[in-house]
Amino acid sequence: MRVLLGVIVACIALVCGFSYYGESAGHTVYVPTTEEEQYLADSDYEAEGTYDEETSYSEEEEDTDDGMSLNDIRFADFDDDDWLDNEYIWALRQYLDDIDVSKIKDESLKPYLKVIKGKFVIARVEPALMGGLFIMFSFIDKPEGIFSTWVYSDVNEATGEVSNYTVNGIKLEDIKNDMTREEILKIMKEHPELKLF
Repeated sequence: MRVLLGVIVACIALVCGFSYYGESAGHTVYVPTTEEEQYLADSDYEAEGTYDEETSYSEEEEDTDDGMSLNDIRFADFDDDDWLDNEYIWALRQYLDDIDVSKIKDESLKPYLKVIKGKFVIARVEPALMGGLFIMFSFIDKPEGIFSTWVYSDVNEATGEVSNYTVNGIKLEDIKNDMTREEILKIMKEHPELKLF
């Protein structure tokens, strides 16, 4: 069982090893194995993928007056659960629902109109260099396809309020996911923090 989970995690890491921008990813959602959970609990180790407030993940725009980038403001209060369920992901779900009811037309998704009404699972999230969140995901009914999108948001620098989440297109990546629907659902059952959107 642990070997299978290790192989699955390794495949996901290999498939998603580089960001949409061709650079090594700065933030990944990290789900430790049972053995790693004990190691992390017994040490001062900080898991890769946790948000360090002193680190700016963005080269998006000049720093604000207090030295924070807009992404620092966007993600300052994010904890591990927030990376797996947030307004950026829900904006993506709404975008897909709007395509499904013909409220929005996206020609790039025309071949996938049957699957976009179904649920999707997050494969990777990371702050986007140009601001907002880069998301990689697979539809549970077409798990071999890995899609990516960039969701931008406005930031009120004075209040720190984040609003107006905008999906900037969806792209089918050249990489494939080798996991089946059943394997994904099994992992989700073992890790309830993962969910379908």
